[in-house]
Amino acid sequence: MIRISFFLLMVTLSSPCYGARIFSEVNGTRDSDNASTLELLAGYRQTLVTVGNSEFEMAGGDRTYFEPGERERFSVGRLELRSDQNRSWQLKVRTDFLHGDNWSPLLPAAFFSSQPNDSWSVELSVEREVVDSVSAIQQRLHLDSYALSADYRINSSWTVVGAAIYQRFSDGNNKQGGIGRIIYSLQQLPNFNLQLKGRLIQSDRDSIDYFSPRTLREGFLLLGYAAPFADDNWVIKLLGGPGIQKIDPFFEESQTKVAFLGELALHGWFNDSWQLVAKLGCTSANETRDAYQYWFTTMHLGYVW
Repeated sequence: MIRISFFLLMVTLSSPCYGARIFSEVNGTRDSDNASTLELLAGYRQTLVTVGNSEFEMAGGDRTYFEPGERERFSVGRLELRSDQNRSWQLKVRTDFLHGDNWSPLLPAAFFSSQPNDSWSVELSVEREVVDSVSAIQQRLHLDSYALSADYRINSSWTVVGAAIYQRFSDGNNKQGGIGRIIYSLQQLPNFNLQLKGRLIQSDRDSIDYFSPRTLREGFLLLGYAAPFADDNWVIKLLGGPGIQKIDPFFEESQTKVAFLGELALHGWFNDSWQLVAKLGCTSANETRDAYQYWFTTMHLGYVW
């Protein structure tokens, strides 16, 4: 929901000074019901020295939504402008131009993040996206998401993260809720941390086109690991653990199930010019059936000079 995602943060924070970048991106999801999405992009990013070292990006590609026997495909164009990454705050604005056979939505977005001191960081995001199911796309459904999050580092061991979320759907439905996370860094094992993550989302009404229960509650106990290797040119991150998910539908009995979440992330430099940022994850905490699983991946390969 908060779209300043892992791979964008790592590209921003781990890149040395450069004037230009060409890149390719792959973003995909798949679930055990054989529904999937695939987005392929290629683009160019340029540092604008005359505009305060801000960065301009343009990209294009293809996005497809698959379900058994059906699919919806869009051509994608993207324009993005972000402020100087070396400041204590950053503003990013982006617009995705989608063109399909039956619908060509415009998807604007804006993200603001700030780190006023070593203890606090704050992020605000506003964005529009299509509702990611074939039936929803055929009805031209989109959603506007608003999120405000804050990280507070209590000390070297404890960090608290909280986010408030509101989503407005074009069919009149609304969702609201929040996400919280408590992170404990193990002093005896500096590469490890323990995380307690919770989420609460409430919907105004049910929908046959997308997952929309009256209430969704979930909690996870996660073990995280992060370590550099290859002369600190690469970093690997692992996060995973069990959880509990409770779903209160509008017209059925409540269901509670054991869930899990697992993520693998890798980012680094092959040499002074080539960079890879990738993430792969799997969870069962997206639907009510015990056998349901959901996989997601993202990859950014960039060449800078």
